[in-house]
Amino acid sequence: MNEKILIADDDVRINELLCEDFSQEGYEVLAVYDGEMLIETMEKVHDICLIILDVMMPGMDGWEILDYVKKHFSVKVLMLTALSDEDSEVRGLRRGADDYVTKPFKKAILLERAKRLIQQRASEQQEELRCGVLRLSQAECKVYDGPAEIPMTMKEYQLLLLLMQNSKIVLKRDIILEKIWGFDYTGNDRTIDTHIKMLRRTLRENGAYIRTIRGMGYCFDGEVQRG
Repeated sequence: MNEKILIADDDVRINELLCEDFSQEGYEVLAVYDGEMLIETMEKVHDICLIILDVMMPGMDGWEILDYVKKHFSVKVLMLTALSDEDSEVRGLRRGADDYVTKPFKKAILLERAKRLIQQRASEQQEELRCGVLRLSQAECKVYDGPAEIPMTMKEYQLLLLLMQNSKIVLKRDIILEKIWGFDYTGNDRTIDTHIKMLRRTLRENGAYIRTIRGMGYCFDGEVQRG
């Protein structure tokens, strides 16, 4: 096992204990104590699969860090915080947290939840999405029309992935903006329309799968197989 975990907690004692616990489980563990250190580490170290993130951090708080991380990196985030009220938990999950554990916590439960997220990420990254001759490979971050690769931008790829993962479901513009452009995006939803138009053009005949739902958003209207 060589998965990398990043522990982000300004409480040195808790940080050291978590590093020890996960190291004993065979993970490669990195420790940071504020948001700036976290972002610098994420930019330098590849293949971090999980961040355990405290909410009450100096400088950027956990919410701001979560927004930034989910916008720029493909990583699972487990929020670890003393804020145990329901509103805080809902807030974290709505902003993209993959799980939420409150302090004080039981070591065995935290480890099990972390392992579940790591396994989930590994499964997601290997999954292929197929619809007719259209194939999206998450392992390669590439899209194919039969045997031929379809060159596309990262935003086009992210849009298609989101739509195919939610096939037959109407995704409202604000949801697409939050998922692709981030929670703190200040532009307008016309950006989505422009990128959808470009994506359809890139996909050619396959672009017909993307259906516009007037006044609401977009839907991938094809039968998607996973595997």
